[in-house]
Amino acid sequence: MVLFDEKKVNKKVGKEKSQAVLDERNLITQRKMDQKKVKVLPSFADITPIIDISNNDFFEMRNGEYLEILQITSKDIYSLNESDKDNDIFSLTYFFQAYLGSVKIVPLNTPVNLELQKNNVIRRIRRNKVPAYLPFLEKKLSELEFLEKHRTDREFFIFVYAEDEKTLLERKTHVRKLLAQSNPVIELPVTKKVNVLYQLFNPNSKPKTD
Repeated sequence: MVLFDEKKVNKKVGKEKSQAVLDERNLITQRKMDQKKVKVLPSFADITPIIDISNNDFFEMRNGEYLEILQITSKDIYSLNESDKDNDIFSLTYFFQAYLGSVKIVPLNTPVNLELQKNNVIRRIRRNKVPAYLPFLEKKLSELEFLEKHRTDREFFIFVYAEDEKTLLERKTHVRKLLAQSNPVIELPVTKKVNVLYQLFNPNSKPKTD
């Protein structure tokens, strides 16, 4: 019986060499990975899907399409009777069947912005010359601050898309007619549309009051 077999030792040494921890091929691969730097876009304008505003106050998108934002008139569904509910359901069902273009309904829950009202109350407090009025003004100010902290505004918008402005105008009219009975839409000024987009991209920010 052989206690020391040279062949087995050679095989073991060769196996250890093949499993070497330091491999030049791994170093070359790692070097190449380090050389590949991730390109970071410099600003939000480089990644936003909206690039311009057209003459019709539509948003021109990066993919060549156009976008229009309309506000949907909301209602308290719990106060409606069964007949009114059924009519609204049938009207919305018909809308989704009749309208074949691209559309997106966006509910937006935003913090309440009462800066104008607060500034008005603060101005009245500063100008107040009757001590008896001061507690009422301070209470009003505290109520406004409470609403800003604990309440939100709930609004609904419909995003309408089209390949060109002419088609978008036609689809906008079509949407207005289809929703006239159940949820009439409201046309928005450009500032309001920009504010909606701002809230979508900055959900934790307060709406602007320009």
